[in-house]
Amino acid sequence: MNQPGTTELRVSVIIPAFESQATARGTLQSLRHQTFRGYETILVDSGRTDQVAEIAADFPEVLYHRSPRQLLPHEARNVGADLATADVLVFTDPDIVAAPDWLEKMVAAYRRSHSPIAGAVASLQRTWLETGVHLAKFDIWLPAAGNRLVPVAASVNFLCSRELLRRAGGFDGSEMIGDTLLSWDLTDLGEDLPFIGDAIVYHDHRSTFKQLLRERFVRGADFGRLRSEREVWNVGRTIHVIVVSVLPLRLLKLVLRSLISSFRARCALDGLRTLPIIVAGHAAWLAGEISQYCKRLHLRWAAPEAKEACM
Repeated sequence: MNQPGTTELRVSVIIPAFESQATARGTLQSLRHQTFRGYETILVDSGRTDQVAEIAADFPEVLYHRSPRQLLPHEARNVGADLATADVLVFTDPDIVAAPDWLEKMVAAYRRSHSPIAGAVASLQRTWLETGVHLAKFDIWLPAAGNRLVPVAASVNFLCSRELLRRAGGFDGSEMIGDTLLSWDLTDLGEDLPFIGDAIVYHDHRSTFKQLLRERFVRGADFGRLRSEREVWNVGRTIHVIVVSVLPLRLLKLVLRSLISSFRARCALDGLRTLPIIVAGHAAWLAGEISQYCKRLHLRWAAPEAKEACM
């Protein structure tokens, strides 16, 4: 556990890990250099090998927890929240490098608002592929001057009080987009999600173009399934969203969002030069969504037939 310093407010930084040996050392090293000192680090590892444990052994200030079974990321975050000793929880990933003033700015924002806080995410790499991957996945949370509200707080850079997390029911550990579900739950509780554009973590992207398309398709499918279930869509609403999604309207909207975000973050040229990757990433997301909406329609139309066949 880190030294408390002079501040009364303490936070617990919670990191899930699964075979994260390629990046975990850089993450833990960056936490050692934080200007805010009143925190503890909890690393929840559910990997098959001992390599992350060996890295953690070089950081005696880290509370290392080894799960006997594999955990999905948000399930591991819930485990970390249970192990935490602080009343303010900060969530991140094992493939980031945190700016030295990251925690200081997140905590300062929390002291001002006592709201859950979404922080900024930049790309650690600057190659064409990794920059495009980042803009396709994290455009909402690009570093930028000024603060605003966002619809979703990404768990790669997220602060929440323990009490509010409890009221929201924690992360849905069974879903890969548990941070989206938690954001919806917090909004239902009347909470805003302030975005702090200069509280930055740098994401270490190591994905191929094929991996980007697959990941975006799967996450889009998760989003479509959970969104339609949560909002209890009828057939008419489902067909409407399918039509809008198949037409280029939503794709154009998402691509424009990425370009506007890159302009706000003063990296407009990056947005323009990686436009093919951005378009492909958003198209894969929409394809995943549409697949779930079509499946939902099929199940609704097949249900009466199945019922009749059983009679």
